[in-house]
Amino acid sequence: MKSPLLPLLLVLPILLGGCIWNRTRVNDPTIRDRAAAVVPGKTTAAELSRILGAMPGATVPLSDGRTLCSFGYGDAKTEGLSLLIVTLTRTNSYFSAIYAVIGADGVVESIHTSPKEEELPWEFWPFGAE
Repeated sequence: MKSPLLPLLLVLPILLGGCIWNRTRVNDPTIRDRAAAVVPGKTTAAELSRILGAMPGATVPLSDGRTLCSFGYGDAKTEGLSLLIVTLTRTNSYFSAIYAVIGADGVVESIHTSPKEEELPWEFWPFGAE
């Protein structure tokens, strides 16, 4: 007598093999919260990277001797299903940055953060809103 479990074991990897989950993070999203510890006029450029826990993604020298540093952060979640020739996916993402203006003396003059993003949901339906 043949086992009914054998066909199921053969089909199961094909069905599960089509599931897609991917998450990409750029820096730790809590970098925005750590930016509150930066004190303009006191924090140095060397301390800035240590406090934020990341190196600047871009450093732009300004014409007056100051420097603009940007620290990017964000999150992206992709989920989907791929069956033979049809693939359905959905990606939710946000990316933002923290900008710090560093004076010619190497001390942070100002720091600018964007509004806080909410936690991204995992959404499995690729069409339209939730």
